[in-house]
Amino acid sequence: MIIDVHAHALSEAFVREMAASPGLGMPVEEIGPHQYRVAGYGILDPLIYDLPGRLESLRRRNVSLQLVGPPPPLVANGGRAAGVDLARRINQSTAWVAANGEGRIGGLAVPPLGEPEHAADELRRAVDAHGFLGVNLSTAAGARTLDDPAFEDLFATIEAMDLMVFMHSTSSALSATQSDFTLRTLVGWPTETTVAAARLVFAGVLERHPRLKIVLSHGGGTLASLMGRIDLGWSAPRYEANARCRENITRAPSTYLRQFHVDTVVADPDVLAFVVRTFGADHVLFGSDFPYEIGDAEGLLALPGIGRLPQPEQAAILRGNAARLLGPRLPAGI
Repeated sequence: MIIDVHAHALSEAFVREMAASPGLGMPVEEIGPHQYRVAGYGILDPLIYDLPGRLESLRRRNVSLQLVGPPPPLVANGGRAAGVDLARRINQSTAWVAANGEGRIGGLAVPPLGEPEHAADELRRAVDAHGFLGVNLSTAAGARTLDDPAFEDLFATIEAMDLMVFMHSTSSALSATQSDFTLRTLVGWPTETTVAAARLVFAGVLERHPRLKIVLSHGGGTLASLMGRIDLGWSAPRYEANARCRENITRAPSTYLRQFHVDTVVADPDVLAFVVRTFGADHVLFGSDFPYEIGDAEGLLALPGIGRLPQPEQAAILRGNAARLLGPRLPAGI
């Protein structure tokens, strides 16, 4: 049985609501029966909102639980992040999908990063109201980075509630030059993950909150390749020494970076093997990015690489690590 920690879903009712309400969420246009286009993106994959089609895929692939959140641009982009009203609508959509998912779908709560003063309270409310299994967190909140002190209460609350976080990349100011060749998704988003994680480390968020359980999308971006280089910011002794690289942390950055967990959405078995060696098989979780084509919706890119590993590591990546991070929130029988 497989637990998939990285997938996206919306109720069709909410998609229709966005189409009927310009300015709400994403710029959606209804172009036919059960067909929608998003301005600046294109046709919305029907499996985002086609629940029977999703469930058929999950049953066929022996996925016992799929954790879902909304498409990333709905939560935040370079110019804005969801406020309380939009976050509540997103969470209601996610809750509907989970409630009608035959026990195979678990919802992740979206906190209103656009109103950080309300983010912690809204997270508590959403988890209590909908029984969400964890948190869906963007790598940025419009112009704010996640290490902004405004989010300190949110991280403290996540740690106190012992919630697993799935952190998904989204566009920020970094993406301004990546509008061509699908670079924003192909290159920009893994880079957003890398920058967000490094900032959380250097700003001391993981130092202050060592029990945070954060899973990074897309294999952690380029962190596996950059750990040694990031450590140079900590160890540079003279001309390139930067006091800010040491003021919030007490040990080398790579030791905090290895506290993160990562998913398997890297699209290459050799890269996946490198990620597993770097983070450890106990810190890698199966993800699909369902249903996106620039992802691994059916797991066909990750499963062969996972199959090369020793059986205990396979079991940990496919189910065990996610079950451990979800803890008592893991639904019975999964």
